Amino acid sequence: MRVLKNIFSQLHTFVLWLLASALFWGWIFTFVTDTVPAKKVTVYCRVPAVEDTALAAALEQDMPEGLRMVQVHTFDYVMFGTDAFQRGDIFIVPASEDPEFVKDLLPVDGERVKAYDAATGQGIATDYIQYGDEDYYIYLGSGSVHLDDGAALAVARELLAMK
Repeated sequence: MRVLKNIFSQLHTFVLWLLASALFWGWIFTFVTDTVPAKKVTVYCRVPAVEDTALAAALEQDMPEGLRMVQVHTFDYVMFGTDAFQRGDIFIVPASEDPEFVKDLLPVDGERVKAYDAATGQGIATDYIQYGDEDYYIYLGSGSVHLDDGAALAVARELLAMK
């Protein structure tokens, strides 16, 4: 009984060490597997669901020179308090998106390009992206570090080629 009492009296210490260990190893994993923004293209999708890892792997099959990775994320407005929005390279957003948000995005190839047509059910990367019941458009981020080197445009065109 005394052993159990001793274990329970130290339980909070064990839990704190467990949490600290999880945070430390999570940080190490992120540090080892991530790269600087100049070496990756980030795609943000405002869709109900996206198979982010599978889509990123498919896009990495034919990456432009100088890139090490492609990251795909769903997004919510909460995250745009950070600098993620300013560094986002490609955005897939619904037609009903807030005009204030879209005004800061750049059309692909100088014109608004539809990523998904709700009327026909046809769109880009439909094996990976679950779209909602409206049209979606693809844009380039105005703060992308890959506007000058063309990597964001190359990945956007690769996405557009994925039917």
